[in-house]
Amino acid sequence: MDVIGVGSGGRSKHLSTMAATTAARNGGGIRDAASGPRVVTIHKTETGFGFNVRGQVSEGGQLRSINGELYAPLQHVSAVLDNGAAELAGIKKGDRILEVN
Repeated sequence: MDVIGVGSGGRSKHLSTMAATTAARNGGGIRDAASGPRVVTIHKTETGFGFNVRGQVSEGGQLRSINGELYAPLQHVSAVLDNGAAELAGIKKGDRILEVN
């Protein structure tokens, strides 16, 4: 899983993400989450940050274990704009967001 961090303002977002371990719809490949979380900085362009997010609407829920660490229900990247800011930063469809700053 990849980790994405996103800032609350300005032209850059810092995301802590983790890559999905299941087959990604984007190409159908399987990515290994063993590398653990990573921090990504996305620089906003004229088309925005270049990704969409989906996930739990309500708070709470079952904790998930990822590489031995417990996380609350996670938001995930549902779409990435081709050649957009997120793709250029290495964000992939299916990445789960652990933290946004």
